[in-house]
Amino acid sequence: MKYLVLFVVVIVGLMLIKRAQQPRTVRPPQPTPKPQIPEAMLPCAHCGVHSPASRCVWRDGKPFCCDEHARLGS
Repeated sequence: MKYLVLFVVVIVGLMLIKRAQQPRTVRPPQPTPKPQIPEAMLPCAHCGVHSPASRCVWRDGKPFCCDEHARLGS
């Protein structure tokens, strides 16, 4: 049993030595992403839930959160 433990310790030690000898690659600095412009949140004319303007359903110039609320109206 002690030889098995010794064998495992030697193998782990050799792996650590091999890893330390490998050259390390240096990554070039990554450009920072531009911050996104926040999107306007509009309240649904039927239920009042705020949704992003790009996802609103428009009917008669009023924003709605879904097709069902647009169909029901304000």
